[in-house]
Amino acid sequence: MSDTVQRIFQLMEQRHVSAYRVSQETGISQARISGWKTGKSNPKQDALEQLADYFGVSIDYLVGRTDKPETNR
Repeated sequence: MSDTVQRIFQLMEQRHVSAYRVSQETGISQARISGWKTGKSNPKQDALEQLADYFGVSIDYLVGRTDKPETNR
C-alpha cells in the first residue's frame, strides 16, 4: 500500500468513516477505493482533489509532501 493510500485510510479511520460513506459522499466508487487498498491502483489527481476537499486537507498532505494537514484556504 502506497504512503498516499495509507494516509487516506488513516484519515478514514480517524474520522470514523467507511469506504462506503466516502464513496457515497464523494462519488468515488467503492471498487476504486478497494483497488487502492489492495494495491491494484493508486488514486489519480481527480480523486486526490475530491478527497482533499472531503477531509479538509491539502493534496500535499495526502501525498506525503507535508505533515501539516491544513489547506491554504
